[in-house]
Amino acid sequence: MSPPLRIDDLTIFDGWCVRERQSVVTNGSRFVWVGPTNQCSNSLTGGFARIDGSGFFAAPGFIDSHLHLAGLAAALSGHDLSNVFNSNANTLLERLKSVYEEDLQADWLRFYSLDYFDALDAGLLDRNLVDSAIPDRPVIIRFNSGHGVLLNSLALQRIGINESTPEPPGITFGRTIPYGVLSGVILEGDEILSKKMPALPDYQLVSGFKLVNQLLIKHGITCVVDATRTNDMERLCMTKNLVAEGQISPDIVFMPGYEHIGQFRLNHLTYDSVYAGIRIGCAKIQVSLSGGSVYPNSSDLREIVNDSHEQGFPVSIHAVEQECISIAVDALCRSRMNGDRIEHASELDDRTLGMLAHSGVSVSTQPAFLHSYGDRYIQRSDSSKLQMLYRISSLNKLGIKVGFSSDAPVTYPNALGSIYSAVTRRTLKGNVVNGDETISPIDSMRLLTNVNAGICGVGEQKGQVKTGYDADLVLLDHNPIASDIEDILETSVQLTMRRGEILYNNL
Repeated sequence: MSPPLRIDDLTIFDGWCVRERQSVVTNGSRFVWVGPTNQCSNSLTGGFARIDGSGFFAAPGFIDSHLHLAGLAAALSGHDLSNVFNSNANTLLERLKSVYEEDLQADWLRFYSLDYFDALDAGLLDRNLVDSAIPDRPVIIRFNSGHGVLLNSLALQRIGINESTPEPPGITFGRTIPYGVLSGVILEGDEILSKKMPALPDYQLVSGFKLVNQLLIKHGITCVVDATRTNDMERLCMTKNLVAEGQISPDIVFMPGYEHIGQFRLNHLTYDSVYAGIRIGCAKIQVSLSGGSVYPNSSDLREIVNDSHEQGFPVSIHAVEQECISIAVDALCRSRMNGDRIEHASELDDRTLGMLAHSGVSVSTQPAFLHSYGDRYIQRSDSSKLQMLYRISSLNKLGIKVGFSSDAPVTYPNALGSIYSAVTRRTLKGNVVNGDETISPIDSMRLLTNVNAGICGVGEQKGQVKTGYDADLVLLDHNPIASDIEDILETSVQLTMRRGEILYNNL
């Protein structure tokens, strides 16, 4: 049981609006008082620990509505390539060789966050290049998009893929042109890789989750949705054990992969069930354009959605490109279940936007992508495509419930960074991507907290600083709503509380 606590003289964003000179009182896991400090009775809080909140800005604990816990743990504990200058083969080779010489414990050498497009442009996506640095240990290099890998020759051999291996539906094997020789690139291949590769070693997994937890609570995140398409009962049990051991502090909504919902039903688990404190979310489905055509096609997707609904699971459909979003929304307009979501919705045309407005389907999107990858969007997209990108203002004005997320490890979970990106739509180089789609700081805060709670199925207990709600609270050293927008990036979390328990304290 968390000790009772009173925090006075706060500026509070309660999930809807900003209020001055407010107090919050927690007892156990809930808020038992929220209101003006001068009206908070000492009889209610006698003997409570107290914190002077003057000068601090309080908000509901931030919710990340779409990330990948195991993927983030692996990336944080693995060998990072995000800072490697990808246009220079020598730089990449030096990094590979250095890890090869230093990491003698691992059988498979695992690298993360290689920039796919930079490496593609530089001609570096070639297993022979990796072989020249590491020929005698299997190597897997994951792209920062989260949707592809580069393997060396030994890794391909270990998982049993060669030039004559047929491509499974929806998976693409990269090949050199014109000879058709495998390049080592595999797109959308997590299902086959997870079955044929050894699991991440325990020492690395434990280390990774400790880093994940530190990252989340330092950024004020008190609830996350694990939206991993390969989530099954084994992964759920692993997550349960990590929670029980205190390795993961934020509350978790766990999306099972659609292919695995039968396992959950056998264990008497369906949507909104709670398993050892972990809430079961939507069934995750992926619609991809990686092979040059949409997979699954519209007819097959409708069948999948219907089947999931019949089994008691609303769906969460990964759809990035315009073509994918269109068939996803069409499928959900034909078969609708409360809780259905679209993940990403990166390229929205007017027609699909209109259909979404009448569907009741919610959206989880990633404004931080504009900051991190916006310059690439500008470089690679024509003006019509740029006008479709991350139409957060349009979604919000039409009353479509849209929440913010990081898609970590594609970007690291940083709620304040999402606010900055949604408000400014500025890239790393200072360019603006479709400035017509900016939203206000207070709307950004609503989408991060109250709205996010609703689309994640926890809106009756989270997302607001309100009497009776979970005592999830974040204290900031600046007011991100009233401050100059550039100050948001300098704002830091001073305290993170989840259900009355202080997880992070920098006061």
